[in-house]
Amino acid sequence: MHSSLIILLKMRFLILLHLKLLLQKTGNVATVAINYNKGISEVNYHWNDDEVVNVKAYSNRGIVLNNLSIPSGKSTLYIEIIDENGKKSFDSYDYKYEGISIDVENIEYSHVKITASDLTGISYMKFRWNNGEETTVYPNEEGDTSIEYESEIPLGENTLYVTAVNKDNLTLQKKGNYKGLKKPEIKDFYIEDDYLYVTVTDENGVYFITQQTNDYPEERFDAHGDKEFSYRYYVGSEKILVKVTVTDIDGLSTTIRGKNY
Repeated sequence: MHSSLIILLKMRFLILLHLKLLLQKTGNVATVAINYNKGISEVNYHWNDDEVVNVKAYSNRGIVLNNLSIPSGKSTLYIEIIDENGKKSFDSYDYKYEGISIDVENIEYSHVKITASDLTGISYMKFRWNNGEETTVYPNEEGDTSIEYESEIPLGENTLYVTAVNKDNLTLQKKGNYKGLKKPEIKDFYIEDDYLYVTVTDENGVYFITQQTNDYPEERFDAHGDKEFSYRYYVGSEKILVKVTVTDIDGLSTTIRGKNY
């Protein structure tokens, strides 16, 4: 083995020896006690690909992380320690918990579908956007194992906080960041004097418009990010079936269809 690699492995081994973690698990809640041979400046931790949580330790040699909600299924807890000299140490732990879970599905950047489930039965779920009011959702029938609810994403950058409670009063919390976007709007769409008139708008900018007329090849009109874009198109007196799709710079689309007969 190369000498430099041996040195690196020894350094990694020494770092892990200096980092001592004691983990306890009750249901879906974990408690992590961290001890280090030097003063701890801060701790970063996260489950799987969730958002990183930062905890200041103020140069103490020990810190306890309480009430960490364990996600359902197989999960990994990643922990990073930064000491008072700025040096970092890492560790991770694998867990498996078959119980309460929270799933959030982003629907076209305008809504999220929140699902809370537990095989033993779900009691209720509550959520809020940013610092707004909480909404509580109950199952349709007692003993149901899941709750689903769709919520509109406020425009802009937002944080969603969700709490789910099962019939045994075990609690799981989850938060995530979601950007609310508004689809482009088609303000004008009409045929007059052998011409099709179209006006589209978007708060962040219109990227392009495509138009399909009868069986003719699709045509494209570039808007170059303009917030409002208009055009007219000669259709003549023949019967036409036309489809117009506008796409904004965020990739969201709106489609409209029309005919002159």
